[in-house]
Amino acid sequence: MDNLAKNLKKISNDGFAIIQDIYTPYEIESIIATIDKIDQFKDTFRKTGDLFAIRRFLIEVPDAKSLIFNNKLKSLIDDLFGFGYFNLF
Repeated sequence: MDNLAKNLKKISNDGFAIIQDIYTPYEIESIIATIDKIDQFKDTFRKTGDLFAIRRFLIEVPDAKSLIFNNKLKSLIDDLFGFGYFNLF
């Protein structure tokens, strides 16, 4: 079974799949830097010793959208779910 079929089966069975190598180390650093630049004291942010969460992430951190939905991820989504599965841009 190829990776695409394995990932589709995993998503179907578990609701998610862990897929490696979507982001380069530089892209990960860019996403983190973008998050670090925002005001983290808003009501939509939760930050404790062991938790950091942002409600409505793409609304609160709009600059992260193009970093997260890079060409690799968009291509993977098209391969898994069909072209135009959802339109982000």
